[in-house]
Amino acid sequence: MSVDLGRNVPLQIQRQLRKECFFGCALCGSPLLKYAHIVPYNRIQAFLPENMISLCPPHYDEYDSGDLSESYLRDAKKDPHNKLQPQDAFFVESQELVINVGKSKFINTHRILVVDDFDLITITRDNGKYFLLDINFFDKINNMIATVIENSWVSENSIGWNINYSPQKYLTIQNPRRNITFEITIENTELFITAMMYYNSYPIRVTRNEILLDENEIGTEFKNSVLKNYDVAIVAYT
Repeated sequence: MSVDLGRNVPLQIQRQLRKECFFGCALCGSPLLKYAHIVPYNRIQAFLPENMISLCPPHYDEYDSGDLSESYLRDAKKDPHNKLQPQDAFFVESQELVINVGKSKFINTHRILVVDDFDLITITRDNGKYFLLDINFFDKINNMIATVIENSWVSENSIGWNINYSPQKYLTIQNPRRNITFEITIENTELFITAMMYYNSYPIRVTRNEILLDENEIGTEFKNSVLKNYDVAIVAYT
């Protein structure tokens, strides 16, 4: 099962599987997902939602190694983690989406970081509750090495990536060898983003106090401000 078929799963089926598992890994509730065939794809040759399950990348690796039995997966599909423990899902129940980046607070703004007219970070919600992330990860020579599309994870391979989720606290995506980190933290009903990323071979660092593009601070016009209903939060050019 070494071939990663996740990127080929039709989007409609991905959305169906996400909702079925209450927007989290069926085994642990993590919002970052891949999609596994309970009965191997090579035996069925079809994407059948009743034969598929949402798993986080670490649990997908266990599945891919053959460590998760069919009966275990079917039990998890019937009663996924976030159905049994709904408080563990990646969500906040608030009327407005509040995101802190650098020293700025953006309300109901989904496109968080755009560099050279390319969206690096976008955050929306499904049903006004569950967070959906779109993130593009590049290495230092501008190769795209991983992407998140509505919480669906696709990477060149699983080696080198560390993904950790603490329910209602934080989601962290790291690749230490590539010097890449992305963390999104929930505090009360607000989100805080910190990151170390790259685009067009330029380093981009986001802290609680500033946003740096190649060590030059950007977004200073919004610093210490609260902004609502903007089309884009932070825009930069290399």
